[in-house]
Amino acid sequence: MDDISLALNPPRFVKSHRPPIRVARSPTRVWPLAAINGRAPIVLDEQRADLRGVDLAYPRLDVTDASAGCPIGTSNGTATHLMPAMTAALSVDDGAITFAGRLGNGFGLIIDHGNGWASHYANLHAIIAIRTDLYRPRAQYVRAGDAIGYVGAPAPDAFKRLHFELWERDRDRLFVPVDPRPHLASWKVVERYDAFMPAPPIARTEAA
Repeated sequence: MDDISLALNPPRFVKSHRPPIRVARSPTRVWPLAAINGRAPIVLDEQRADLRGVDLAYPRLDVTDASAGCPIGTSNGTATHLMPAMTAALSVDDGAITFAGRLGNGFGLIIDHGNGWASHYANLHAIIAIRTDLYRPRAQYVRAGDAIGYVGAPAPDAFKRLHFELWERDRDRLFVPVDPRPHLASWKVVERYDAFMPAPPIARTEAA
């Protein structure tokens, strides 16, 4: 076994004397979806009262807005909202992935942020993590703003949207869901550029 292989897979009886790596926490939490070409995500209005968390997508300003890439009546668009293909879901804070696997029609993720908070993602078409429902992987860590999956739909042929829940540890040390909307108001929105996604008409007018 060469030196690189030995460093990556040390024998169990060999004790490492290297100090643990300490990484500074990210300075702020971020939205689970990035702003694409100046188009910020929003919370969908059609929330059911019995549904925990919120569903997120992007607003469509008029019927001609992004009609080529996200046609109305498809899984990528409705008359009022749109979701580009392969839109990445982002980790809202640093943490460890405690669940990554099949959930309903798609995939889901749970991230323990280690400070009394956890986040839950659903309606993912694919995940960027080793599935914990099939394997027992090593600990998987993410930073705030890391892509953790790609947004899908809650049912086949339904409109794509990201379902996001924020959990807080209570006095019994159990995670319970809380309303994430007051927290989203203070979180940073990461800016991303997508060559296949047009900017909203207002942004295009201001740029001109």
